[in-house]
Amino acid sequence: MTRLSSLIILSAAAVALASPALAKISVQGAETLCKTHLSKQEPAPKSVKVDKESTRANGDTFSYMFKVKNADDSSAKLVCVVDRGTEQVSSVTPAN
Repeated sequence: MTRLSSLIILSAAAVALASPALAKISVQGAETLCKTHLSKQEPAPKSVKVDKESTRANGDTFSYMFKVKNADDSSAKLVCVVDRGTEQVSSVTPAN
């Protein structure tokens, strides 16, 4: 019985101390940060849509693929990366 309770306590401690569990920002919150950042570009885009299937998370960052439609009807795909520790957009680059 002590062995089982010790295992449960160690498992709970490992989950509590894992870096993604300590991250304050959620996937949705990071997506909102990216949308706001991309919407503030000049000239302002007509639309900014996230490709939910391309969303990636690792221990330090969230990465999103956005389809941006510009005022002149041109479009671009951009990758927005949010640093989970600082809760800031760390980069926006064209998608390959």
